[in-house]
Amino acid sequence: MSTAKCPSCASSDVGVLDSQRAVCGYCSKVNRRVFQFCCDCQREWPRDASSTSACMLPDCALRAALLSDTKISDPFSSARGCPFFRACPKCKALLTHNGKGCPNITCPHCHTYFCFRCLSRRCIGLMDFDIDYHIDYFPQRGPLRHGHDISICRVVDNSLNF
Repeated sequence: MSTAKCPSCASSDVGVLDSQRAVCGYCSKVNRRVFQFCCDCQREWPRDASSTSACMLPDCALRAALLSDTKISDPFSSARGCPFFRACPKCKALLTHNGKGCPNITCPHCHTYFCFRCLSRRCIGLMDFDIDYHIDYFPQRGPLRHGHDISICRVVDNSLNF
């Protein structure tokens, strides 16, 4: 876990109460009630579960994995710069890319084909450095030499999965 930040106000001036639970003094003052949140899944701590130290919110571990700041760093990987974990845009299964081949993968659970970089189901996976080779003009869109329109594929964060 990295330094805890409040999911509501983004303040790093929070008090960590135990392994997962933290309290934000600023949000507590503004809301006139104690504002507690889970450091892992970044959601408000359930008020009826304040005495427990383990987060009981649904999919806490899945959200924590998706919110982690670990990125694929292999310079030869087609998924370089992407978060290490992705959720399938259709069934939300937790997936990783093996770094080989193109950035497009097929979910082994629901068989949905999607781009690991931009999470689109219709991406052909071209990045900025591929543009000069494949596109006649720049910046955002341009025709392929074969006459098809495409959008530049960009790495998106996992917030689209929530």
